[in-house]
Amino acid sequence: MMVDLTSERDLTLAAGTTIRFSVVVLTYARDEMLGRTLETLAETAGARTDYEVILVDNNVDDVDRTGQIARFAHHQLVRTGANKGVSARNDGMAVARGEIIVLLDDDVFVKTQGFLGVFAAAFDAHPDVGVLNVRKLDSATLTLLPECVPHTDKGMDMDKPFFTFRFIGGLVAVRRTVFETLGGYSTDFFYGEEERDWSYRIIKAGWKIYYEPGVTAVETNHSGGRSPRERLRTQILGNRYIISFLHRPTLVMLYDSIFFTAKMWLHERGRLDVLGALRLFTARLRKPDRRRRAPIDGKTQAYIRACGGTIWR
Repeated sequence: MMVDLTSERDLTLAAGTTIRFSVVVLTYARDEMLGRTLETLAETAGARTDYEVILVDNNVDDVDRTGQIARFAHHQLVRTGANKGVSARNDGMAVARGEIIVLLDDDVFVKTQGFLGVFAAAFDAHPDVGVLNVRKLDSATLTLLPECVPHTDKGMDMDKPFFTFRFIGGLVAVRRTVFETLGGYSTDFFYGEEERDWSYRIIKAGWKIYYEPGVTAVETNHSGGRSPRERLRTQILGNRYIISFLHRPTLVMLYDSIFFTAKMWLHERGRLDVLGALRLFTARLRKPDRRRRAPIDGKTQAYIRACGGTIWR
C-alpha cells in the first residue's frame, strides 16, 4: 500500500488479519543499504505474519520504492514529498496498525532471530514501560560503543536488562499508546538529539524506559544522505541547548551547556561552530509557536536517580 500524505489514507485490513507490530523504516539516499536492512529484517522477523513494514520515504525523487518492501505480506509506503529529517518517523507511526511500533533506521541490521517476540515479552512483563532499548553494536568492531549506552553511566553491565531514562535510536520499540498520547519526535530537530527530547517527554508522563539486551542490532553509520561533519555536530550542539532549556532545571541547564560545549569542542578539535549552534538556539526562542520551558519535576528527577542516573548529563 502506498500512502500519499496529501490524500486520504485507506488502512482497511482483510478480515481475520491481526497486526501486532508495525516496523517503521525511515530512509533517505541509502537505497543499497536499505535493501540490506530490509533483508536482515525479513530474516530475523521469521515466519510470523502479525507484523507490517512501513517504509517512510524522505527522498525527493520520483522513484517508487514499493518494490523494496513487496516481500513483506503487510506493508505500506509513505512518501513525505520532502526531506523532513528525523521527525518524518511520525508519518510512519501515524499510520501504524500494530500496538507495538518498532523504529528501525535504514542503515541498521537486526541480528536477533525472533526479535519481535522478545519485544512482545518485555512489554507484557512490564506494563509501565513505554520504550524498549536494545544492544547496538558498531559494525566495524562489533563492540558496544559508549555513545550506544542508554545511560549516563557508561560502565553499566550491558549483559543485564535495566530501567533507564533515555533511549538511543537505530532500533527501538515503542508502545503505540505513547505516540498517540504524547506525540512523536519534535519537528524542532531535523537531526541530532531527538531521542533525548522524546525521552524526557516520555518519563515526564510517567512511562519507564527499559534496556533489553536480548535484542542486538548492528549500526553501520552509513554516510549516505548526511551533511558534512562540522555542520552535523554544530546542529547537534544547538539541539542540545534547546533540549536543556526545555527540560532541565536552570543551574543544571547552564552547567550542561558549558560542559557539553567544552566536551564537543575538544572531541572535534575545534571543528565546531559554537556561534552557529547559539544562533540555532536563539532562532528557536524567537518562534512564536515554540514549546514552553517545562523543567523536569521532583518525581521525574527521582526516577532518573532511581535508575542510577544523573540529571546534569
